[in-house]
Amino acid sequence: MEIGDINRWGAELEQQMKLETHPIAIKWYEKVEDVPQNALFPKRMMKKHMALCQAFAYVRMKGMTIAMTKEDHWCWNPLVGFGQVDCSPGTEAFNEVVDLLGISDHDKAVEFFTNFPRLPLGRYNALVLAPLAAAAFEPDVVLIYSNTAQCNHMIRAIKGATGDYVRSVFDGIDSCIYCTVPSFAENEYRVTLPDPGDRERAHAGDDEIILTIPGKRLEDFMTSFSAMNRFMGFSKALIDFNLDFARPPFYNKLFDLWGLEKGEDW
Repeated sequence: MEIGDINRWGAELEQQMKLETHPIAIKWYEKVEDVPQNALFPKRMMKKHMALCQAFAYVRMKGMTIAMTKEDHWCWNPLVGFGQVDCSPGTEAFNEVVDLLGISDHDKAVEFFTNFPRLPLGRYNALVLAPLAAAAFEPDVVLIYSNTAQCNHMIRAIKGATGDYVRSVFDGIDSCIYCTVPSFAENEYRVTLPDPGDRERAHAGDDEIILTIPGKRLEDFMTSFSAMNRFMGFSKALIDFNLDFARPPFYNKLFDLWGLEKGEDW
């Protein structure tokens, strides 16, 4: 993929999906010195720390490019999920988190946190987040905050590209990990509900949902998205209570095959 294509796709998504915030491009780096020079490190440059969801907000709402090492984070779970600290089974930190999960059965709590999504310990030392339309790098994942109608439209494009469903897991917390790590590590699409931290500290809306596109699948997704939109683009004005409404021609073909009444083509 060329950077110009990636930026063009970002602009196309914003325009055609009528998104209120920028899609977010994210890339993990093994070496901090490889981070793009225009990226802002919160602790070094702002003398402040950020939760990852707040970095999402700075990117999608303000259009900034943010870089984060482990010293920039102000929330525990990205440090664990991105493999930047040791929280493996048997460590004191692991046991501390297990006791806070709210799972009454201790053995189940241990199993749950053992299976928490994680990148390899110590492999990545930084990540960079930028608006997809302005990113200077090829993303590992793309996050799109949308409402449910917009998400539904994009899921249809995923079906067109893959011939399959979108499969997700749902937890009431740690959305910043569920919307990033599985898609990067396993090359899978995901739908995630923003958690309380994202809503309270990063201004995620009560009607927002997160769609994750793996970077390696972005071109296939956009090819399907463009093809689908030539047939039926996204619209916010879909209310139509007319009975016997006009329909796409294939409806009438199917109804004719089934011996049912046909109507007006749109």
